[in-house]
Amino acid sequence: MTANRTDDGRAISALGREGRFLAYSSGNFGKALVFAGADLTIMFLLTDLVGLSPAMAGTMMLLAMAGDLVFDLVAARLVIRLRAAGRGYRWLVVAGALPCAIAFALLYAMPASGLGSGWMLALALLVFRGAYAVIDVPHNALMAQMTVDSRARGRVSGYRLLFSTLSSLAVALVLAPMVQHAGRARAFDLLAAAGALAAALFALTMIVCAAASGGSDDRTPAASAARDGISVPLGNRLVLGMGLLAVVTGFAVPTFGRMILYVCTYVVGQEDLASTLLLAVTIGQFVGVLAWTALTASVDKSRLLAMGHIVSAVGMALFALCLGVPAALPACAALAGFGFASVYMLPWGLLADTVDFVAWRHGRRLETGLFAFYLVAVKASGAASTVTIGWMLGWLGYIPGQEQSAQVENAMVALGLGVPVAGCLAAVALLRRFDIGHRRHDRVLAALERRNTRSRRPDQSGAEPVSGLKFGLVKSIGEGSTLAGATALSAQARQSMSRSIAAPAAVRS
Repeated sequence: MTANRTDDGRAISALGREGRFLAYSSGNFGKALVFAGADLTIMFLLTDLVGLSPAMAGTMMLLAMAGDLVFDLVAARLVIRLRAAGRGYRWLVVAGALPCAIAFALLYAMPASGLGSGWMLALALLVFRGAYAVIDVPHNALMAQMTVDSRARGRVSGYRLLFSTLSSLAVALVLAPMVQHAGRARAFDLLAAAGALAAALFALTMIVCAAASGGSDDRTPAASAARDGISVPLGNRLVLGMGLLAVVTGFAVPTFGRMILYVCTYVVGQEDLASTLLLAVTIGQFVGVLAWTALTASVDKSRLLAMGHIVSAVGMALFALCLGVPAALPACAALAGFGFASVYMLPWGLLADTVDFVAWRHGRRLETGLFAFYLVAVKASGAASTVTIGWMLGWLGYIPGQEQSAQVENAMVALGLGVPVAGCLAAVALLRRFDIGHRRHDRVLAALERRNTRSRRPDQSGAEPVSGLKFGLVKSIGEGSTLAGATALSAQARQSMSRSIAAPAAVRS
């Protein structure tokens, strides 16, 4: 009887924990609804509803993307200050939800109100992006506090992508058609209604997300919030590796989706095929989320991420070989989408683990700073990718609506397939250097717990032994070397180790 009650209690506890994970991850539905919705429709709004030239609209979008980089850093600084004052991540998400929703709704209501001039829309777009950053930074950083278990973080990464994919479907099937109809019929009231509906769903989702995801099992000392910062240790090889991974994730891999319409229209010669291929990618991602998430319990996230890049590269390589056989392209796109699920979901789990490795090496968790660093790297590389595509096509003589030269068509294939395949292969080579698997992360957590326990005992000074710890990347320089190649143990720590040589090592290779 007692055993049954214990098992039932554990099952209920596990369900409650997964419920919190799902509640937290549901925030990605709201975030993707407004951010991806704006990315997908704002260019159309500027050109077809407001009448701006494509060059001017593109310049505005570039400025908005540049603003994102500043907004993320400013938001990170704001988050750090408020956390030091006792306002946690969830409080910030709730506090920022309504202002961000209002900014998004006003952006889509401006044409109906007669305030749709270019500079006013640009200002409204910047206000929305700034308000969104105040939501995005704390929500992403909250992932490191939802759970300290590396395997569970893999599941949370999968849940996040699942909700993001559901939101992308809502944008593609509902919001985008409403904006298109508003452009054709000049129905500005409908546009305002679409913006208000999306904004309301966003605000509701974020508030529910923050309220229902409480009770984390984070073991971070409360005082660490005051020691957070946006100046992350770039000399740390693991941090640098995550930055390079962000560049690949933001610049190289998404060019497949950005070039689909061009490739279908001018290379394959079937413009309508693009929607079918995008749907195939989405279906592949749905299946991939389920498969990769299930594997996170037994396989290290870095290995799964490398496998995802390999699958993506194979799918896109097959896509390139089948350009002359349009009927085979949806299957290739679905295979690539299956790999994309790993590519887009697992870096966030690795980043949360990186916070713990950095805390062990540097004595500071730097949660907000590390997540802001990754966001800036992803967004900056994404903006660079968009600009590169535009400049390359313009330089080669691309003329919209006309038959393209062989040079332009080859460039489209190279940008849409060659660049992402090369990026995937580079990511695989990079990930071979990562050594932050489940077992190593467990040992780092144990070491952090021992350190925190000793810090509360004034009579137990000194650092615990860290024999063989490579701090996240393989082939470190020398025994116990840091990610930057410096000596891992201070003289005091070595003396402490010599005094307690018989004690079990907190972390071993």
